[in-house]
Amino acid sequence: MHFTLRNLFATIGFSLLAVPQGQAAEDPATVVQAANTQWNQALNSGNAKALAALYAEDAMLSPGNGATLTGRAEIEKLFQSFVDNGVHNHQLETLYVSGDAKRIVQVARWSANGAEKDGKKPAFGGITTNLLEKSADGQWRSRTHVWNAGN
Repeated sequence: MHFTLRNLFATIGFSLLAVPQGQAAEDPATVVQAANTQWNQALNSGNAKALAALYAEDAMLSPGNGATLTGRAEIEKLFQSFVDNGVHNHQLETLYVSGDAKRIVQVARWSANGAEKDGKKPAFGGITTNLLEKSADGQWRSRTHVWNAGN
């Protein structure tokens, strides 16, 4: 067998993708779709507590204004302010997904509406990046989440 550098790198790459025996591989796109569905349902139903529970206890979030929030309590407070201000109809359109059995990164386009005022229904959106991490209890939770507002 002729062993080249290319073969070596291919072998290493395939071995890194291997799933330990007894564990079924989860498709990153399927995990992200399920997480997005939970996220949208929690926000759109006005449940900031359920939304914050989708984050690691010590997660970090940046809502696009240069600030960072750390931990579920701060994250829940932010999302409660969104709910209190009428944010609803939140949607995510996944643009990129990559990951493994422990971590998955997603880049998505987000959109939402604000509370109707004077007959107008504000619409806004942007791009978000979210790192999901599989916790010890087997649940996927956001570890870091950053977004911007483009309109």
